[in-house]
This record gives sequence, structure tokens and C-alpha cells, in this order.
Amino acid sequence: MGAFGTYGRFRAVGPIAAALSGMSEMSGLPSPAPPAGWGYSYLDWFGAYSMALSILAAMYHRDLTGEGQWIDASQTEAGIMLTQVPVLDWSANGRSWERTGNRAAYAEIAPQGIYRCAGDDRWIANTCATEAQWQALATAAGHGEWLADPRFATVTDRMAHHDALDAALSAWTRGFEPYELMLKLQAAGIPAGVCQTAGDRCDNDPQLRHLGWLTELTGTRIGRWPLAEVPVRMSRTPPYLGGRPDRAAPLYGEDNEAILTGLLGMSAEEVAELTEQGVL
Repeated sequence: MGAFGTYGRFRAVGPIAAALSGMSEMSGLPSPAPPAGWGYSYLDWFGAYSMALSILAAMYHRDLTGEGQWIDASQTEAGIMLTQVPVLDWSANGRSWERTGNRAAYAEIAPQGIYRCAGDDRWIANTCATEAQWQALATAAGHGEWLADPRFATVTDRMAHHDALDAALSAWTRGFEPYELMLKLQAAGIPAGVCQTAGDRCDNDPQLRHLGWLTELTGTRIGRWPLAEVPVRMSRTPPYLGGRPDRAAPLYGEDNEAILTGLLGMSAEEVAELTEQGVL
């Protein structure tokens, strides 16, 4: 919450800051459904990005002037920055934020949403932001009658009958494997993407495989295991300044003997005595 003010020095974690900033209220299906929140500590990440940017700005200022900076960082304020459009809408127009689920909050776009596909809990995201995309969707689906339906004649009509449009579209998407449908829609010029599972993203995503985002390291008990690579590629600075590692995180106390005898110069007998005493 920052260092000053009513909540100054108040300690919390990302989800608490997200609730105080209003972000938690913004995610989820429309009322009467409850807010869904973000499912993870989103502001842990965005707060860190904000802090990193502040540090870089302070270092730039120091290089120009020789002066240091005091940085007052607040996860909650970083979250409020992410809610600036609803804040402005309230300040200027007196409109409170209302959750819109998978539909755009400030644009007339229809259809737009997440649609069930064949398989267990498989879904696809689809958006028609232009009239041409809507016509291409109806054609790709083989449902020319959608274009003749007066409920779907214009984007305003489709917005007014969005639930009925979603029902018709879902009845069609249920017959397709999600990746097959994604490629079919994309080939027709329609924005579409599979709602990927962790397995899709980590093991099967062709783009991530091309980038080599997983690397295998050796764990003491589990053997070779894939882990996420360093997430950046720099043309002149390699991510492994000390050489590429080939070891995962150590077990608790695994390196005691090596550190105590190698770095601290203790004898094997002294280490054995400490182990017997329960110190190690």
C-alpha cells in the first residue's frame, strides 16, 4: 500500500491489493454472478513491472543529475492504474463498472465470447469485430440463414440478441475439435484462439516449442525434468553468464557437506558430529 497515508506500511499480498484497487470486482460474468477475481497474484507481477520501471527511471535521473531517488511503491496503486478506464468513466460520466464476462465492455462487438467445442471442457474464443468478419463466420459455419435473420442484421441487432446468437454459435462449435476449428476460422479471416489448458501451453504449443521455452534439468530424485527457460532472448548478452546449468534446485540440506568441507574447511568428522547432533 506504499509507505505513507492511512494504509501506509500495511502488508498484504497480490490478491488483497487487487481487491482494494477494484480489479477483483472487474473480472467475471455479469451480475448476479459473483466476481471471479484473477485466480492468481496478478499484481505481484504488475507491481514488479511498475517497480522495475521506477528503478530504471531513477537510475536515469541519477545518471543525469547525480541525485538519488526515494521510490514509494504500492501494489494497490499499480492496480488502480489498470482500472483507469472505469475510473475515468465514473469520474466523467457517473457510470459504475459492470462486469461483462467475455464480451467487450466499451465496444459494440458481436458475436464475441468463449464457445464450447467437442471434448471434455474444451473451448474456443471467437470475436467478430467487423461486419466482414461476421459474414465470413456465417459462411464458414455454413449457416447463411444467420445473415438473413433480422435479429442479427446489424451489430446493434446482434448486441441486442447476443444470448440467442451465442446459443446458435455454440450449437455449431460443439461439433469441432478446438484446434481444428481455430485454424478453420483463422483461415477465413476470423479472430479465434483455443482456450488452452496447461498441457496445451506447456507441452503442445507449436510456437513455444519453436522458441525452445522449456529446458531439461536434472533433479536429484526426479531425474531429468522440463522447466521453463529464461523468458527473454538478448542478441548480445547471453542469459547464462556463468555457463548453462545442468542441475535443478537442490534438496533441503543436499549440499551441506560440500559447502561445509569445501568452502568452510570443516572436516568430515566435524560434519558427521553436527549431523548426529541434529544440527544439519
